[in-house]
Amino acid sequence: MSVKKKKETYQNHRDIQRERILDAAERLFIQEGIDNISISAIADAARIARRTLYQYFPDKQEISWAIYEKIVEKWSGVFSHPLEKEGNGYQQLERLVLLLASQWMEHPEDSRFIVEHNTLYARESNVDRIGQVNEQASLATNDLFTKLIRQGIADGSIRVDVESYRLTVAILNMVNCVNSRFALLSENITQEYNLPAPEIHQDICRIFLRGIQARLS
Repeated sequence: MSVKKKKETYQNHRDIQRERILDAAERLFIQEGIDNISISAIADAARIARRTLYQYFPDKQEISWAIYEKIVEKWSGVFSHPLEKEGNGYQQLERLVLLLASQWMEHPEDSRFIVEHNTLYARESNVDRIGQVNEQASLATNDLFTKLIRQGIADGSIRVDVESYRLTVAILNMVNCVNSRFALLSENITQEYNLPAPEIHQDICRIFLRGIQARLS
């Protein structure tokens, strides 16, 4: 076997091992909470020795951040697909928001993990780090939202008194908050209000957006 092939094989092994650690840790963090899970428990769930796990991550906090990075990258991939461009700026923005909001239904485990990770983030107050994680993945997202908002202002479908960046921030935080709640409580919400949780979720997003829709004269 060539040196190059050996390096590729070794790297593939490390990549698989790392993913096994992250998958096992994500399940445990969701089930028990980050504070209640030990490195030994993660190693056991990943079927590796504890000393092997330390070759990849120094502690469970770093594991949590790695899972968060993976989820952010996955969700940002939604915006790499061609989007339907029919309709005015407001209509396209609404489709984009509902697409982002649908991620909690397709990946409820990721939304539930983010709830746990936010607890860690709140305790660490590591604004610089989360900014670094979000910057690259969110750049295209922010640009796309801002572009559609400006398009809507120009074509008269979105109010002229909104500021595009602040509105982008508001929309992203609204969707993230609602996704977290519905990922945790979708069955309870359906029973509590006797309406399907996905429909309530979409209603929240649409009602929020109607606040920025231009009034018809």
